[in-house]
Amino acid sequence: MHDGLSADTQAVLLLCARLGQVESNGTKPLTPKQYGVLARWLRERSMRPADLLETRGRTELTGSQIPGVDPEAVAALLDRGAALGMMAERWANRGLWVLSRGDEGYPARFKTYLGHGAPPLLFGAGNPELLQSGGLAMVGAREVSEEDIEYARRVASACAAQGIAVISGGARGVDLESMAAAFDANGSALGVLPDSLSRSAVSARYREGLMAGRLALVSPYDPEARWFAYTAMERNKLIYALSDAALVVAAAAESGGTWAGAVEALEYGRVTVYVKTSGAPEGNRKLLARGAQPFPDQPWEGLRSLFVPPPREASLFGSALGPAPPPSEPEPPSAVPVAGCASPEAPRAAGTPRTNTEDVFARVLPVLLAALSTPRTDTDIEESLRLVPAQAKAWLKRACDEGRVRKLKRPARYVAVQEGPLSLFSNSDGRMGEPQGDTP
Repeated sequence: MHDGLSADTQAVLLLCARLGQVESNGTKPLTPKQYGVLARWLRERSMRPADLLETRGRTELTGSQIPGVDPEAVAALLDRGAALGMMAERWANRGLWVLSRGDEGYPARFKTYLGHGAPPLLFGAGNPELLQSGGLAMVGAREVSEEDIEYARRVASACAAQGIAVISGGARGVDLESMAAAFDANGSALGVLPDSLSRSAVSARYREGLMAGRLALVSPYDPEARWFAYTAMERNKLIYALSDAALVVAAAAESGGTWAGAVEALEYGRVTVYVKTSGAPEGNRKLLARGAQPFPDQPWEGLRSLFVPPPREASLFGSALGPAPPPSEPEPPSAVPVAGCASPEAPRAAGTPRTNTEDVFARVLPVLLAALSTPRTDTDIEESLRLVPAQAKAWLKRACDEGRVRKLKRPARYVAVQEGPLSLFSNSDGRMGEPQGDTP
């Protein structure tokens, strides 16, 4: 149908992407959770997403009962071929490519580390081979000292000299400076963006790197999407998942995206997190107390020796979701209960020992607070954290009972209480980064 897009990717785009449309007819693209349910339905029938573009798939779909997914809405989404054609041409003109989870070039690290939480689609520009190469994640707050910027540039240059890619988030400060230094030193860099991929792909800032094949920019969000706090938070896990190790140059203590991403990575223990120790801010010192490792002093020789996973083997950001899905599409749903916690707050008989439910909640709470940095409904939380409804409601209730979350009315929404040691998700000045609009 469209050159450069596999049949599976075409189907997933039709199902999950906006395609530049405003859904005035009420047919909205599937959420990741809904797509996960549909993927399981397909697998149970030995079908792939591409089969929905054929007569057999449409026939199977008609009249089927798929929990949380309307077959008629799916059929309507699949009929958006003209819109897909226009957007595919626009993306191609800007040098963008698209991968879905069934494509050979889709990063295997996402499936291994994120399991069912791996994004259904990945948009990109530049050299897609960098998705498989690993490297050192380098992150830090936007507002950092000149000494921190110079430190980040020196480490990035050392990585380039040793053939190690720098992986970062493209934000102002440590992210951009480390990526630029790697490229200036004839190395490679990979940027995971939370917004505006379409604009970044044609920016003069990135043009030389993209054309030289030593830079790739990727995003799980629509290429036209604008910045929003939760997308900036959620892309953190993708940066760590693509990396062999991570270096936090400067983190504000218990606030901001750098802190939140590092804490999340430490909690799930698949990638070793290092921190800069010389002249380090308080946030770096607190990360050391949470299990981060000190980054070695110069000279930085043999940096690959740092790429040793922590002793604890877990699925990064998704251990509660079970093992990773198989490499090929379709995949099992992302909305599954935590093992042993089908009812997270189920009553227990007097004298019965507590289960690991409390431990799970303690691990989930920082992520929940990140998602609630702006008011969101319980349905939003179900979808973004990929929870079953009962689980989402139970954890929201408990967070409210403990004073960590406040429930708003008219309409009913939830928002994190910003005071206290677990208010992790605003910058030290109280702002949420650099808002530039909304995502679809």
